[in-house]
Amino acid sequence: MAIVTLVSKPQAKVNGSFRVFKIPEDCGRCKLYDICMGRLKPGRVYRIIEVRPLKYPSPYRCLLNGDEMVPVVVEEENLILPVKLPYVIEGVVTSFDKSWCTCYPCPTGALPSKVKVVKVIERRQCGNEQFFIVEAKPLD
Repeated sequence: MAIVTLVSKPQAKVNGSFRVFKIPEDCGRCKLYDICMGRLKPGRVYRIIEVRPLKYPSPYRCLLNGDEMVPVVVEEENLILPVKLPYVIEGVVTSFDKSWCTCYPCPTGALPSKVKVVKVIERRQCGNEQFFIVEAKPLD
């Protein structure tokens, strides 16, 4: 699903990507919060698919760095996650358990509770347990 948000003008390049590690407290008091950081989720990676043109210089400036902000359309990128199931196939939808991150490093930030497996990357053994490393689309 495409999301319209704001990024700094130097960052606004089609196919560019960025990760939201956490949302700074200062963003919460910005009048643009709802159309900027309010639409993004910590721990997720977003890819810019369109830069919306502005007819005039942007009146929007970031409170944190003072950069000119421009509207862009982004898509959430898939995550690489461990999944512990008896078997995994592409297309399966499953709940995600954060305890599965003990043997494989998970992305930082808020992890999804439900994912759809897009691609099975590899099978791994961790102690007595078998995990699958997958590319997954967050569903929440």
